[in-house]
Amino acid sequence: MLDVTFYSQAKETIDTVDVSDDFYEWLQKSGFANIAKSQEIEMKPDGETVKVSAIVLEGGNRRKFSDFLRDAIVQESDDVLNTLGNSPSKEEYINTTYKLKTLQSLRKFVEDEKCKYLEWE
Repeated sequence: MLDVTFYSQAKETIDTVDVSDDFYEWLQKSGFANIAKSQEIEMKPDGETVKVSAIVLEGGNRRKFSDFLRDAIVQESDDVLNTLGNSPSKEEYINTTYKLKTLQSLRKFVEDEKCKYLEWE
């Protein structure tokens, strides 16, 4: 599992979304990786200052990430509906909806104005 971390204006960790290796690889290969460039920024995730490679979620960046995630959610919703039958097993449901749930979690944080920085490398 890998993390996508969101930081506040005070550069403290707001929350982290755990993502699978497959999802992380998909993110890197998708348009998500090309939306904005990360920069070295000093953060205080545990109260101590550390340099992380983060993306500033301001202006057009936030909108582009939100648009990307919303488009991906629409596509993934279609895929999930086409994949699940009328009575999927619990395991099939969990496996099939993982990507959709993860995309929704990321979208909520990206659209939350309290989140000012995104780190996913």
